[in-house]
Amino acid sequence: MLEKISGVREIKEKLGSVEKKMRELEAGMQKHSNDVIEKIEKEAHEIKHSQHGYVAEFSKDLEKIKELQAEFEKALRTFNQNHSQLYESIYSKLQKEVKEHTLPLKEAVAEFSALKPEARKLIESFGAVNEGIAKLNIAAQGIKKEDFELKEYAKELLKADSEKLRLMKEIETLKRIISFERRKQR
Repeated sequence: MLEKISGVREIKEKLGSVEKKMRELEAGMQKHSNDVIEKIEKEAHEIKHSQHGYVAEFSKDLEKIKELQAEFEKALRTFNQNHSQLYESIYSKLQKEVKEHTLPLKEAVAEFSALKPEARKLIESFGAVNEGIAKLNIAAQGIKKEDFELKEYAKELLKADSEKLRLMKEIETLKRIISFERRKQR
């Protein structure tokens, strides 16, 4: 995409240099045509006194120069119009491509936003699990040797431990999903 943008810049710079050259050419042509017109008018006045036949021919040449000047001005206007159209076309294509490339990012952000409430719930449940584990640790410190023979208590501990492991796996899975989505956003 950056290559396309630099290509657009390069085209824009080239068009700018072409416009500058055209303006310089136009100014030179204008000055030159004005000088030629003045010179022809002066010579026509001088020749009018000596030879009347050449006056008509010079007048025709002067008209041709004026026509050429008008054609040149028309061509310059056409060039300027084409330049504007080309610029608008390139700009609209570039804008369209940027929109196409940012659409997946917007969708990913929306998906992350949808996952936020679930992540908060999981974090809250992890907090509750951690509190339960802390309570179990406190209770475990107070357990006497005779309490180990209690099978129901041992079953509950195993159940809580397996629940903890399951939740920790889910946490790891969510962490991987979140990091994957973050990398995908970049």
